[in-house]
Amino acid sequence: MVLVTLDPQDAVPIYLQIVAQLRAQIDCGTLEAGGILPPTRRFAERLGVSRSTVYRAYEELWALGYLDGRPGSYSRVRERPRTALPGPAMPDSLLDWRELSAPGVDATLGAIHSQRSEPEVRDAASTINFSPLDMDPELIPVDDFRRSVGAVLRAPGTAVLRYCAHAGYLPLREYLAQRLRRHGVAANADQVVVTNGSQQGLDLIIRLLAGPGTSVAVEEPTYALLLPLLRLHQVRIVPVPMNAAGVDLGILEDCFKKSRIAFFYTMPNFQNPTGITTAQPHREALLALCEAYRVPLVEDGFEEEMKYFGKVSLPIKSMDERNIALYAGTFSKVLMPGLRIGWIVAHRDCIDRLVAIKRFSDLSSSTLTQAAVLDFCQRGLYDHHLQRMFRVYRRRMGVALRALREHVASEDAVYTEPAGGYLLWVRLPGPVAAGELYERLRAHGVVVSPGEPYFTEPPREACFRLSISTLNEQQIAEGIRRLGAAIAAVRGRCAHVA
Repeated sequence: MVLVTLDPQDAVPIYLQIVAQLRAQIDCGTLEAGGILPPTRRFAERLGVSRSTVYRAYEELWALGYLDGRPGSYSRVRERPRTALPGPAMPDSLLDWRELSAPGVDATLGAIHSQRSEPEVRDAASTINFSPLDMDPELIPVDDFRRSVGAVLRAPGTAVLRYCAHAGYLPLREYLAQRLRRHGVAANADQVVVTNGSQQGLDLIIRLLAGPGTSVAVEEPTYALLLPLLRLHQVRIVPVPMNAAGVDLGILEDCFKKSRIAFFYTMPNFQNPTGITTAQPHREALLALCEAYRVPLVEDGFEEEMKYFGKVSLPIKSMDERNIALYAGTFSKVLMPGLRIGWIVAHRDCIDRLVAIKRFSDLSSSTLTQAAVLDFCQRGLYDHHLQRMFRVYRRRMGVALRALREHVASEDAVYTEPAGGYLLWVRLPGPVAAGELYERLRAHGVVVSPGEPYFTEPPREACFRLSISTLNEQQIAEGIRRLGAAIAAVRGRCAHVA
């Protein structure tokens, strides 16, 4: 006897009530495999429902794999494989995923695990975190951008809800080209490809220029998420040390002489992690060096417009008469990280190849998001937002530098004084154990971004990155006061947090 109880007052449709109860009985073994369910007519009469209701329930159970049945025959309970249920312990897999994974995947997995291994801080609520390079949520122009999204959705037609060109939404590419011309970069829409953030842009460039076993030269220290990406593609990384002026051009030339370099990656403005901005003569010399050895130059325009102090230097791409430079930009660090809109500007032949790779990777970037960003920019809201960001972060960087001068003794640590952006780089020369340093910082209620992920090999001295992007002026001042006390304690002098 198959027992089913129905509730006509329940919001769940009758046929689904039948499905749920029969499934439960099959799952628990009350209805065994091979058992025969009542014919639809007889079962419907017993339940007081229409035959079509029971038939629909049986059809649903058949679709879910619970029943076997053929026209003119009984519906039988199907023997089903045991369902894997969630539990505290993950059962072993038949497959060895490490062995099956492509070469290079373990390197990226290791990088993720190392980022997750940051120990818990003593009191998260009172801890000041200088680690994330993210937008301050208080500065995201939510209402203005919401209006831009609404405006493009209210426009007639469905263009913004369909695929756009593989290179990106043409009106946005035209706008980006026009804006780049204001920075001295001669570009038109055909020389721009829109990417899903600058990270995808780097991935496309690597896939275009650097196959497994090739060599790529990078500044050291460098952008931490570039190194695992290169390892994923089985690229040999050639680190070139930075000095106060930028990458060491003499060592870079030696690298060019010794081996074939697929491309050189540089971040000339507010370099991540050091905050260094290179001067115009250094940029000219770097471009000339890459031209002489015919090495593509990848210029990461990270935070290009966030220069607070000193003269503005033109992008390297603006001097690129021989078309060997690829310029990568993004909205993530000055507008909203969740937009995931970046771009690459390069010679048309290079862009065509990048678009071909992108086409078979993700077809295109979000048309709606691109159209909304364009509307936001064309209304003048982006420039207004930049002006606000400039004012806020100029003050915050000033607070950070004053606090470092006041609380960190010059004999204890060396730090950069950035001309813009959000980042400062701190080094502790001498015999300082990095692990002890980070523990001491956490004990003082401060979290920093450890220096190790920015190097291809563990650095010779303790170092770390400070990001002021998510902190207000009071948090920055207090955080650096604690930082100075922690460093003094590591150096062996008495220092306590008040």
